[in-house]
Amino acid sequence: MPPVPPDGQDAQPWPAYWRSLRYFALTRLAVAAVLIAYVPLMRGSIAFQDGFDARRFLAVAVCYLAAAVLFALVSRPGRFALQTLAIAQVSIDLVALALLLHASGGLLGGLAVLLILPNAGAAILLGARMAVFFAAVSAIGLLADTAWRWLKDPGGDVAFVQSGLVGAALLATVLIVNRLAARLEAQERLAWRRGEDVRRQLAVTQAVIGALQDGVVVLGEDGALRAINRSARAMLGGASEEQAGAQLPGLLSLQAALSVRPLSQAGVTGAEEAATEAVEVTVFAGPDGAERRIRARRLGATPTGADAVIVLEDLGRLEQRAQQLKLASMGRLSASISHEIRNPLAAIRHANGLLAERLNDGGLRRLATIVEDNCLRINRIVEDVLSITRRGGATPEPLVAESFLPATIGEYFAQAGADLRRIDCRIDSAAPIWFDAGNLRQVLLNLLTNALRHASGAPGAVRIEWHEDATGRPVLTISDDGPGVSAAARAHLFEPFFTTEARGTGLGLHLTRELCNANGAAIRYRPAGDNPPVRSAFIVEPQRLPALTDR
Repeated sequence: MPPVPPDGQDAQPWPAYWRSLRYFALTRLAVAAVLIAYVPLMRGSIAFQDGFDARRFLAVAVCYLAAAVLFALVSRPGRFALQTLAIAQVSIDLVALALLLHASGGLLGGLAVLLILPNAGAAILLGARMAVFFAAVSAIGLLADTAWRWLKDPGGDVAFVQSGLVGAALLATVLIVNRLAARLEAQERLAWRRGEDVRRQLAVTQAVIGALQDGVVVLGEDGALRAINRSARAMLGGASEEQAGAQLPGLLSLQAALSVRPLSQAGVTGAEEAATEAVEVTVFAGPDGAERRIRARRLGATPTGADAVIVLEDLGRLEQRAQQLKLASMGRLSASISHEIRNPLAAIRHANGLLAERLNDGGLRRLATIVEDNCLRINRIVEDVLSITRRGGATPEPLVAESFLPATIGEYFAQAGADLRRIDCRIDSAAPIWFDAGNLRQVLLNLLTNALRHASGAPGAVRIEWHEDATGRPVLTISDDGPGVSAAARAHLFEPFFTTEARGTGLGLHLTRELCNANGAAIRYRPAGDNPPVRSAFIVEPQRLPALTDR
C-alpha cells in the first residue's frame, strides 16, 4: 500500500481508491462470466425473442471477459495512474454493455441495470464531473438505441419513457454514490490523521518513559506483566531487553508487596490515598542475588479490569543523591566557615609573632612555635577549601617547560625551606605545556608536597619529568621512592576528604584533579610495579591542540 497522501491536487491517490478499483475489476470479471453463461442458461426463454442476436451477444461477452481479466491484472499501484485506469475501464464497460444491450434487443432485454456498475465506479473513482459525464453518455446511448429501433420499426414496441427514466436513475445514482464516497473519504482521512496523532503520542510517551531513571511497570488484572521500561527491568534483575517478565527475579516480590494478583481484589474499594501509597520492597535482583531496596507506588486508584501503572524508585540511588546534596551543603558551609576563620587566624598569627619577639625563655619560644605551626596548618586547610569553592574558568596557554618547571620548583622550596637536592627535574621534550599557569603551579605544589611527604631524604628522591610516553604524547610525571599507595586506597585516591595522614585534609589530590579537568588534562596514578626502581608516580597528560601537535 502506498503512503497515505495529504490533501491536494498533486497528492497520490488515497489507498482506498486502489482497493475500490480492484473490487471494481473483480466485479467486472464476475459479470463478464455471467454474461457468457447468460445465453445457454436463458435459451429457452429468449430463443424466439425478436431482435436478440445470440452469436453477436456471445462474441461481445467473450471479448468483455478478456478485457476484464486484463483489467484485473493491472488494477494495482504501479505503471499506470489510477485515473487513467479508471477512465479506460469505465469506457470499455460502457462500450461493451452498449453492444450487449443492442444485441439483446435493447432496453426491453433487461440488461440495462448493468449500466449502474460502471457509472457507480466512475462516481467513486473519478469525481462528480466525470461521473455525470459518463451517466449522460449512458442515457444518451439508451435514447439513441431506442430511437434507432423506432426508426427501424415505427410500429413496434418502443420504450422512450423507460429510456428516459433509466437515464435519470443513472444520473441520480452517480450523484448519490459520489456524495457518499466523498463523505466516506473524509471520514477515512480524519480517522487516519487521528491514528497518526495517537501513534506519534505513543512514540513520544514510550521514548520519555524509556529514558526515565525511575522504573515504570504496567501489570494486568491477573498480575501479568504488560509493559516495563529499561530502568524497571534493571531494578527487577533483568539481564537483557529480551528477558521475559516471568524471568525477572524481582517481579514476584513486587507483585506480592503490592497485592496485585489479582488486581481486582484491590479494585477501587479503598481510598485514593491507599491506592497511591508507596510500599518499600526488598528485591534480590542482582546477578549474584544481591539485595536491592525499591520503593513501589501505584498511580491512582485501579478500577476492576484495568491495568495498574506502578512507579519504582531505587532507594539506593535516592540515598546517594541525598548524600551528594548533603556533601554540597557541607561544602558551602565549610567554605563559609573557612572564610570567617581567616581573619581571626591572621590576628592570632600576628599576635603570636609579636609575642615571640619578646620571649627569652626557650620553653615559651617552643610554645610560640607550636602556635605558629598549627596556625599554618589551619591556614593550609582554609586555602584548600577556598581553592575548591572559588575556582574559576581556566585559560590554558603554551608554557615553556624549561623555564616554568624550575621556576615553580624554586618558589616552592623557597617557601617551604626544604632541601632542594631531594628533587630531580628532567625535561626531555621541547613541546610546550598547554595549561593555565596558575593552575599548573597549584597542581605542581600539591603533588610535590605529597611526594616529599612520603619520599626518603636521599638526593633525587622525588623526580619531575616532562617527556614523551610510548605513544609520543608529552606527559608530566611526578614520582618518588616512597612506599606508594596501597591497593585499597587507590579507589578513593581523588575523592574529597580522603586521606591516610593524620594531619592531612584530603583535599589536595581532589583539587589537583579538578584543576586538570578544567584545563582538559587527565591525571592518573601509576603504582610502583609499573615503574621500577621508582616506587610510584602521578602522571599528568595535558591537552594537545592540533596547532601544537606538529611542532
